[in-house]
Amino acid sequence: MSNFPTKLEDATDEQLKHWINELDFRVVPLASDELTRRALKKLQETIQVFNEQSSKQTQKMIRLTWGIVGLTIAMLAGLVVQIIVQMKKI
Repeated sequence: MSNFPTKLEDATDEQLKHWINELDFRVVPLASDELTRRALKKLQETIQVFNEQSSKQTQKMIRLTWGIVGLTIAMLAGLVVQIIVQMKKI
């Protein structure tokens, strides 16, 4: 439940800006608060989307890092095999 009249909630951003510029001191604080509330709601939604995308990207980076670890271990195992083969030839 909001503290704003339905008229303010239904008004467009342009209407609210117009009411703020009219300098009617009864409406200015309410219109300003409504614009602020809308901006904060948009910011909250944007932050939520950013966090979801960031989490997905982090998971991909972790999988890539483990892939690199696996390849490094395979490369080291190959190196050990090559050293053993060379030692047997000598």
